[in-house]
Amino acid sequence: MNDNHQTWEKVLAIIKEETTTPSFNHWFASAHLHSLDDTAKIAYLETQDEFNVRILNNRYKTMLENTFKTVLQEDYRVIVRKTTDYENEPEKPEAVIRKEKAKVTYVNKEFRNQRIFNPKFNFDNFVVGESNELAYAVAKAVAEYPAQSYNPLFLHGKSGLGKTHLMHAIGIYLLENNNDLNVLYVSSEMFTNELIKALGEKNGTREFKNKYRKVDVLLIDDIQFLEGKESTQMEFFNTFNELYANNKQIVISSDRPPDQLVRLDERLRSRFYWKMVAELMPADYETRVAILQKKAENENLTMDSDLYEVIQLIAERISDNIRVLEGAFYRVISFSNLMDKKIDKSFAKRVLKDIIINGSNNPTPVQIKNVVSKHFNIKINDLESSKRTNQIAYPRQIAMYLCRTMTDFSFPQIGQLFGGKHYTTVMHACDKIQKQLRTDPNLKEVIDELKKEINNVNN
Repeated sequence: MNDNHQTWEKVLAIIKEETTTPSFNHWFASAHLHSLDDTAKIAYLETQDEFNVRILNNRYKTMLENTFKTVLQEDYRVIVRKTTDYENEPEKPEAVIRKEKAKVTYVNKEFRNQRIFNPKFNFDNFVVGESNELAYAVAKAVAEYPAQSYNPLFLHGKSGLGKTHLMHAIGIYLLENNNDLNVLYVSSEMFTNELIKALGEKNGTREFKNKYRKVDVLLIDDIQFLEGKESTQMEFFNTFNELYANNKQIVISSDRPPDQLVRLDERLRSRFYWKMVAELMPADYETRVAILQKKAENENLTMDSDLYEVIQLIAERISDNIRVLEGAFYRVISFSNLMDKKIDKSFAKRVLKDIIINGSNNPTPVQIKNVVSKHFNIKINDLESSKRTNQIAYPRQIAMYLCRTMTDFSFPQIGQLFGGKHYTTVMHACDKIQKQLRTDPNLKEVIDELKKEINNVNN
């Protein structure tokens, strides 16, 4: 395998994490690194399709150049050409890829073969909201003061809520600000596979222990993968103890809190609680909008009213997974490029019909809460809070009533959507609004107006 091929494989590995699968397969998978000009600092790419050339040069050039910089640790300009454009050029000797310099890189300085941190998964690109602000704050503290503030740090939350982003952000910050630190990021699956391999090799176990127990910071993702794997758990238990005893930072992520990892050794679970356990919860509506606005900015899209409506549409319909949220947004962008269509709400609905249209014309609770909060000039978070002032409680009761009458959600389900309220609270709210509607024409007018606006948003 030549150097150019290895370089391109590393570039593709990073880009695959930053784009959706359709975008990656369509624009990048068919491209190749033709050559590297180390003198002029140019990376020449080739692809057989003229349209792909235009898209890669116009839409993804910055992404490609940033990724080459991450891999090669030098600035390279990227030029994409059609394959036939190279046929008449004299053959050039392959450029020699420069060895890694001693300066700080995104790869652990001792274990160069480990996974490269995704440069876009940094603290600056992490959108903070009420659902993740604690996790963000403690992750930033760990990055700034490793093994001094929160050790170990245990991050948990459902898939797609930002755990891996924060893990990468910690690693990137540490390597950018601490030249002498050995920082190692691995998934629990990789830890397991490397242990199995080590057990079958001469001196493998010793090398494995040296690798994992000589780091200054260990970031291990998806610890739930170790459930039921007793030998791997024992090795990680010993690794944990060794690192902790030597005041080394440990950061762990999981899809569940420690007490729910029932097939994990109790000694491990108890250690995870030693310092800080922080949960990442599903992002609220405002945070989802902010995330998509950030993505639009990164894609150099003009934020006009049509694009903002598309962002609102996606944020309203997709609420439980940030990856799915971002994937839907990038799908709209990709289809817009492919079909040369303007991005607007109608186009987005066609492109995302399998995601956001589920065969029901009922509005979502998110749409209802959004309309009600705007009408009464309060925040959605206020509707979901325990505040009892009339300015908050009355709109909350109206929103609960509309959720009950305009959706198929039950009283307990609606209660959960409003900050975990007891179902009797929802019943009381609905009964109160229903009785007032019989005697208060002003309230009826407000309800009718809200329903009309909700239906307009839904259509």
